[in-house]
Amino acid sequence: MSVRQSHSRVGSLRVLGISELGESVYRALLRHPALTQAELSALLLVDEASLGEDIAELERLGLVTLAPGQPVRLHAAPPDIAVEALLNEQQARLQRARAAIADLERERVQAADQRPVVEVIDSDLEAKRQPYSQSLERATTEVLCLVRPPFMVSSPGPRETSRAEARRRGVRFRNIVHPETLQVPGWREVLQADIEDGEEVRLLPSIPFKMIITDRALGLLPLEADAPTGPVLLLRRSAVLDALCGLFDSLWASAVPLSFHADGSLSLGHAQSFAPQIDALVSLLAAGINDKAAAERLGISERTLMRRMESLYQQLNAKSRFQAGWMAALQASGVGSWSAQVPLKPAPGNTGLAA
Repeated sequence: MSVRQSHSRVGSLRVLGISELGESVYRALLRHPALTQAELSALLLVDEASLGEDIAELERLGLVTLAPGQPVRLHAAPPDIAVEALLNEQQARLQRARAAIADLERERVQAADQRPVVEVIDSDLEAKRQPYSQSLERATTEVLCLVRPPFMVSSPGPRETSRAEARRRGVRFRNIVHPETLQVPGWREVLQADIEDGEEVRLLPSIPFKMIITDRALGLLPLEADAPTGPVLLLRRSAVLDALCGLFDSLWASAVPLSFHADGSLSLGHAQSFAPQIDALVSLLAAGINDKAAAERLGISERTLMRRMESLYQQLNAKSRFQAGWMAALQASGVGSWSAQVPLKPAPGNTGLAA
């Protein structure tokens, strides 16, 4: 193997704490046993004095031995013995660290139990952004966003890297956006890019406030809806946060899917509708009829009713019968049929709204 070919593989031992130069020395000694430091310097085309520290480290790790005599000659230890020993030592350290995870998790849970369910963050802009970025970094399953003006800045900048990294981890982003957001400079392009990156965006004119919830475990929302630079409310897992998640799910069922045509014009879908076979079930559920009475009225078995209920839960993204009944009542009342009533002005340079 040539020196160039060997150099192309340098870096594979970095995980063991060996520098690139140190690894080059070890590889050179494997190919050319019993070299002096001067000979190594000439072979590797590096200053002789710069080799001393790396040679000493290789000797400490057991990868190189120094033969007595003048000049001192260097010998590489067999990799199947020396490198394997280093790997075993590191594996033992990793196992000890893994064993500590349970203790660390217990400490985290104990600390979490002592943290307040609600905190008010009332400081500078950077301090308010920090919990937002950290929540995205920790997200594992989903992020729920309510988006509406006014905003902290006049126009949005590039999306955070933590948001893109969360998407790469498979985190699902669902955004409910107030139509006025599309009139704020820059937001139309941001939403189009979000959709192209795999996020889901829907429009709804009745968004009460801005909000972001990660993994249904941590929520952030402004204390005052119309004061974007004011205090921020941080909510941890609680009945309050569960209620806000339920609010989001009901708004999501009522909102209209948003997409963009190739020319940049908007395209609105339709508010969620139900399959014909469960339309009757929706009205009964919204009326609070129990399972047995609903099955009798529909002329089906309770087992068939439960299958239709499961299908309804999936369409509504509901987690309980109460939540499904609430959201079905919203649908039955026509809350989701707003799209034809709310015109959206096209931003300059776009051709308008395609239904």
